[in-house]
Parts: sequence; structure tokens; C-alpha cells
Amino acid sequence: MAAGQPSESIVRAAIEWQMRLRAEPASAELQRQLHDWLAQDEQHDQAWQRLQQMAGLFRLNPLGDAAQAIPLLQRAEADLSRRRMLKLLGLTAGSATLLAAASAPVWRTDFATATGETRRLELPGDVEVLLNTGSSIDVHDQELLLRSGEALVEGAQWQLRCAFAECVGHRARMSVREYDNRSEIRVAQGEVLVRAAAGQRQLLAGEGLAVSARGMSPLGRGALDPFAWTRGLLVVNDIRLVDFLAEAGRYRHGWLGCDPAVADLRLSGVFRLAEPELMLRNITHLLPVALVERTRWWVRVVPIA
Repeated sequence: MAAGQPSESIVRAAIEWQMRLRAEPASAELQRQLHDWLAQDEQHDQAWQRLQQMAGLFRLNPLGDAAQAIPLLQRAEADLSRRRMLKLLGLTAGSATLLAAASAPVWRTDFATATGETRRLELPGDVEVLLNTGSSIDVHDQELLLRSGEALVEGAQWQLRCAFAECVGHRARMSVREYDNRSEIRVAQGEVLVRAAAGQRQLLAGEGLAVSARGMSPLGRGALDPFAWTRGLLVVNDIRLVDFLAEAGRYRHGWLGCDPAVADLRLSGVFRLAEPELMLRNITHLLPVALVERTRWWVRVVPIA
């Protein structure tokens, strides 16, 4: 192992910290413990930073909660040589992904974006796809498969599968966003037929649908503009601060949270996604809050003292 690289045990510890935070994102005690662990050793912070850098590409979220993810990662590690393990974690140059090693998906991931990145794809049949931050999509003949994240699809005729539905578009422009327990589908123009276990719906421009294992439900206008990201913007109207930070956190590396005392403060505005640090500083001018930055990867919004 090259000098200065974190050991495998430190890398594994960083992964477990990430899984624990995803299982309990609002735990202030867990955040304090993580901060203490990062401060113990420079290699702890180095492993954590590299894990955050590759999180959007590896998409650890689909592995589920910590109880499911950590054993999966441990089994993957046991099957790999020490050198290949480090390569998969991005500590040496390489292009393999942890998910490919752990679960061997049927379809190859053709296109993916890292945290904070967007990517435009021009596909056969005059179909265009725009991938949002931390997303991956497969292309197989005339079918699209959104594996994670969010995508905008536009074209004369296309078919897209997501976690809970299949969408068929006719001269349509549509966005799909994957959550842990649902897929949210919104149509900007044209018509989209949505098929799911609960049945099928025809969506027109301006309509949206949430599809989950429990069924379908219409989506109304929320506090977040669902298409603003395609213009490089985060546009919000009367959104709770805690929800704003959850959305802003998708476009930057590291942990971002807030004190419960300010979680329900509300704000409206237009923010540039390409400048996530400026976006955070701007909320201190809009609300009575301050930023606490333990490291550049750990930011907490607190009340003004």
C-alpha cells in the first residue's frame, strides 16, 4: 500500500460511519461521534473525504440501511484481494464499481454522474437524457433503465423503467426521481403512460405521480421546483430549512444538517447549484442562522448565538 493511503480497516470504518449516518441522519450524538473519529487521525479524515468523493458514483443508497449494507460490503471485501479492494474504493486509479462487485447487475451501467455533476446524453431515435447529480442510467436497445438518482427524458418516442414503474413517452418531456420508497414522475410536456403494479395512468403536461409498492398518488405543486435543476438552479418557495438542506446536500460532498431549533424555519429563493458553498452562505443572510464547519465535509446550521 502506498505511503499516506488509509488502511483497509480505516476504509471499512469510514464505510460503516456512512451507513450509520444514513440510518440515523438526524442524530446529533452520531454526528458528534463521527467528528471525534475524524479528528483522531489524519487518515480517518482522508478516507472519509475519498468516500464522499466516490459516493455519487458508487451510489451506496440502493444497498439499503446499515443492517443490510454493512454485511454486503463485508462479503464483497472478503471476496476481493487487498489491492483490488483499495482500487474499488477509489484509493488507486480504477473504473470498477463496488456495486458491480457486490451484486453483479444484469444490465451494465452505461452512464453515471458523480455528486454535483450533470450529464447530457444524445441517444438514438432523437432522444435526449439529462442526468442529475449522483445518478446512473442504462441504455438497452430502445429502453432506458434509471438505476438511481434523477433524470430528464425528452423525445418523440421512448420507454423508461424505474424502481416502481415503466413510463412510455410520446413527444414528451418528463423527469423521474428515485427515493428510497417511491419513484416521482413529472411531465413537462406531451403525454406519458405510466404502468405499475397498481395499474396505469396517462399523465399530461403539468401532472405528476408518486409510485410506490403501496400504489399511486397524484403529486401537487410542492415547495421545490422539480425542473429547476435542469437549468442549474435550486428554486424553492416557502420550504422548511431542514428540507432545503437535504436537497442542497445532494449537490455537495460531506454531511450537511441543522440544529432542531432552526429546522422549521422557512425560506424562498433561487440558488445556483454550481456554487454549493455560496448557497450555504446565502441562507445566513436570509435566516437568523450561522454555519458551524468542523471540516469542509461537515457543516451544521445553528441558531445565531
